[in-house]
Amino acid sequence: MARPVGADAAATKARILDAARALVAEHGIDGTSIRDIAAGSSVSLATVLHYFGSKEGLYDACIDAMYAELDQMRDAIFATFRPGATVELLLDEAVVAAARFVRQHRQANRMLLRTILDEGGMRPERRDRYLGAFLDDVAGGLATVVGMAPAQVKIRLQSLVHLMVRYSLHPSAELKMITGATTEAEAIAVVDRHLLEVARALFGPGRNA
Repeated sequence: MARPVGADAAATKARILDAARALVAEHGIDGTSIRDIAAGSSVSLATVLHYFGSKEGLYDACIDAMYAELDQMRDAIFATFRPGATVELLLDEAVVAAARFVRQHRQANRMLLRTILDEGGMRPERRDRYLGAFLDDVAGGLATVVGMAPAQVKIRLQSLVHLMVRYSLHPSAELKMITGATTEAEAIAVVDRHLLEVARALFGPGRNA
């Protein structure tokens, strides 16, 4: 199948991928058709198949792009690590940075949860490449600072990330109901304070090892 004449291949492929990710995050792979994706990206069905080969090929590309996007959270966390910082300051800055990152990537988080529901879990190769690497890297960086074994850090870290992701997926009305706030900004601030309290309880001085 020839490439569409005059097409900017990279831009067209990215547009198709963006439309597919949005639709799959909303409806799941079974509830999304190639025709829906073609319409959402303003290209022909043939163009979608040209770039991705099949619905399965496009789905795999969506999953890989989603994991690659979320994998950047480790950079957001590591950017807060500073020599000489107290445990409390490191936790505060890392949690704020991670919570902000998670909120900015809501669509990827929705797709992650949708994928886990559809597939029953992460595929082994992706689990090792993304989740395993993330937990190993961040737990390794935190373990020395907080005085805990990496295995103890991992489960606490994963619990904290799960909280962040779940709160990020609440619509504004639900967040306001949960927090008692009157605006979304206030609700987010309340959630962030709660996440800091949880992080301090999990990792801070005086926590149970």
